[in-house]
Amino acid sequence: MKPEMIKLSLSANVPCGFSNSEGKIQTDAKMTDLLFKLIRTPEMKTLIEKVQIERSPFFVICHLPSDYNKAPKVWQFHFLPLFCSENGYLGTFFHAHEFLFLSPLDYVDGMQPYAVTTEKPSKLFTAKEWQILFFMMQRLSLKEIARRLDIGTRTARNHLNIIYQKADVHSGCQLRAFGKSKGFERYIPSELLSSGRQRISSKTVN
Repeated sequence: MKPEMIKLSLSANVPCGFSNSEGKIQTDAKMTDLLFKLIRTPEMKTLIEKVQIERSPFFVICHLPSDYNKAPKVWQFHFLPLFCSENGYLGTFFHAHEFLFLSPLDYVDGMQPYAVTTEKPSKLFTAKEWQILFFMMQRLSLKEIARRLDIGTRTARNHLNIIYQKADVHSGCQLRAFGKSKGFERYIPSELLSSGRQRISSKTVN
């Protein structure tokens, strides 16, 4: 990639950067700030290694700490390897934006994509109850929730009953309506991002 093209790309008003075929990385100020936050996490090494060896487009979703007095955010990084017929692999261009979410039902209801957060919306529930509530908002069955959280179905049911009591509801449908009215659909428990599939998860696009 020619130097002037890299300079033009880095002048965009979005967090972006370029890693050349030797692994040297150039970033604009916004991406530099994001990577500075990410560098304090153990996943940074995994990300750097993936950028250097991956030769197809992929994306990474990660939870980054926020500045003082601001809610932590979930960011999505997109990586696009560049090639030319003469020199082969030139490097990888990457950019980032807040992770936006919109369910099919939200789309039908005419809602706009919204940024998700890892900051608890309230102190009403315990950490485990928030995890169960998160999966309930995604319409998972109690058996599937128990499997994902590696707990017994009876234990999951006990947690759910307590959630019902705290929210003053009597069914999953009412609970989801309650959660939506409070903006709970915008919340992802950070421990779910870092468990099993790791805080950084990626997908290769064929």
